[in-house]
Amino acid sequence: MKKIKIGIVWANPYNKNMGVAALAYSALSIIHDVLKTRGIEEFEVSFIGSSKNTSDSLVIGTDKIEFDNVFGFDFYNFKAIVKFLLFPRKYKLRKLIGFDYLFDIAEGDSFTDIYGDKRFNKIKNSKVFFNLLGTKQFLLPQTIGPFKDKNHEKKAFLIMNKMEAVVSRDNKSFLYTKNHLSATIISESIDVAFYLPFDRKHFDKTKINVGINVSGLLWNGGYTRNNQFNLKTNFKKLIFNTLRFFYEKENVQIYIVSHVVPGKSQEVEDDYYAAEELQKTFPNVILAPRFSNPIEAKSFISGLDFFTGARMHACIAAFSSSVAVCPMAYSRKFNGLFVDTLKYKWLGDCVNSEEVTVLNNIINAFENRVELVDAIDTSLNEIVYPRIKLLKLHISNIIN
Repeated sequence: MKKIKIGIVWANPYNKNMGVAALAYSALSIIHDVLKTRGIEEFEVSFIGSSKNTSDSLVIGTDKIEFDNVFGFDFYNFKAIVKFLLFPRKYKLRKLIGFDYLFDIAEGDSFTDIYGDKRFNKIKNSKVFFNLLGTKQFLLPQTIGPFKDKNHEKKAFLIMNKMEAVVSRDNKSFLYTKNHLSATIISESIDVAFYLPFDRKHFDKTKINVGINVSGLLWNGGYTRNNQFNLKTNFKKLIFNTLRFFYEKENVQIYIVSHVVPGKSQEVEDDYYAAEELQKTFPNVILAPRFSNPIEAKSFISGLDFFTGARMHACIAAFSSSVAVCPMAYSRKFNGLFVDTLKYKWLGDCVNSEEVTVLNNIINAFENRVELVDAIDTSLNEIVYPRIKLLKLHISNIIN
């Protein structure tokens, strides 16, 4: 039987953004489980867009899954051609042209131009490159768009129309793609990180354990350091006021939970750097460790009694482990997932609301956390688990 060769595109299991790493772990786990269910034993999986280029393995749940890594870069420009010609082994040209199926997750939310032209072109051009090779491509559940530039939007949908399937992880993305793509290739599912396993941590229950995630990216005003995401909320003021509210409660222990931890050389993105700054003002808060992988991060979050923050996958880690959570939304991906898809009303909208409104939403959520857990469990049973089941069936049907 021919060995099936599968690539997972724009997923990096070594990424220090635990959300991006969670997508890699979860996508690998789902595809592995589909192959196992099908009884397919001859297969090879590679991460394309990894920060390494060596073979490796991960233990996810009870399975040890082996895989290969391929560096990620803009595959469809002059520099790429030069790299392939000069260093074909390093950039694994032979492997890239030999895939049977590609499952592209675009780092969850990077098939857009809100992060700049360079990232948009990198994400788009891999699809152009593999389309020229005739490789079957499947877009795993992700946020699609928005595109500020109409030319970018046109290019994105031209290439998406050539995919085997385009799956959105939220209702807003689904409705958006519905206006541009054939109904035969689009569907709506759920973020694959809901599939990520965890080992629930146990905290001292004499106090209410509250986790607060501080996005280093928002703390610093985005990559431009000038309110790049056009928030109506003053994010620093919101964080200070949120910490002050919980800090004054004697029965609460605060944990500042960093979910993007690349190190101070990239402090614009580093949640932990912002957390250290805050601890100077609030010395009794406990800083969660710099997690080494997304399972470790989710396991920590799963033991909390309440969670709030602006890193979406930190909020997904809470939600998918039945922890009361109030996300601090900074883009439509939050509203699309939590409000529209999960039917979950407990959210603070930092784009359209002043910080006092967002803070009141967080306080209200905290005071009603038992109700939040009930709503989460209903959503998991009625929405999340059935969608994951259908996603696995969809993937199985693609692999023929």
